[in-house]
Amino acid sequence: MPNDGFLNLTYIFTLLKKSRLQTLQYDTMTKEEFQKLWSLHYPDTVPISYLFRHDYSDRWFRIHSLPESKRYAEDDQELEIIISRQNEIISDLFGPETPIYIVTGDYNWGDKSTTHITEETEILKPYSFVRLDNIELNKIDAEQYEESEIYRPAFAQTIWKINYHDNLLREIANDNIRVIFVSFEKKVLVVPYDGGVDFVLKDVTTKEAFKRKYREWLSKREDGL
Repeated sequence: MPNDGFLNLTYIFTLLKKSRLQTLQYDTMTKEEFQKLWSLHYPDTVPISYLFRHDYSDRWFRIHSLPESKRYAEDDQELEIIISRQNEIISDLFGPETPIYIVTGDYNWGDKSTTHITEETEILKPYSFVRLDNIELNKIDAEQYEESEIYRPAFAQTIWKINYHDNLLREIANDNIRVIFVSFEKKVLVVPYDGGVDFVLKDVTTKEAFKRKYREWLSKREDGL
């Protein structure tokens, strides 16, 4: 269920052009512009990654980052397998030197804290994050969340190139942080986690092609988890 703040699509085609022409000067995208782009490309969901498997189930798939679906690396060699696999498939999807967005956020369970995860987490400090509108979790799932509980997303503009975000991927593999890599131009969502990577691709045909290409990295489970 989309959040109201992501629904205004005014001058969206101008933003699409701007997204395609984005250079390494990352200070031009406002939160309103990002939210409009998100609403155009992903109108059925909000930038909370666990929702993607349900909201875009036909375009979603998952790979595991270690052989035999092992979840955590036990040594540096296994950690490098994770980083290598993730760089390979993400680079295959995004292409080299591709402008992308990183989205992250934190949950607030009704307290009055104003400090955001992007301000206090060292691995995120090199990126210039812009806060987005808070997402009221009760509007997504009234049974699970209270009215005061929110998710506080933020985005940063960067570029994808192989090994450029390895430190961030290592923190994710160790379950210290979660992010979404987004390319509106490529119509790709990438969600690394401590065990693998989730993807939402532009259509079913593209998803099936990548599943075949990386079939050795897929889960053996029927549900793809």
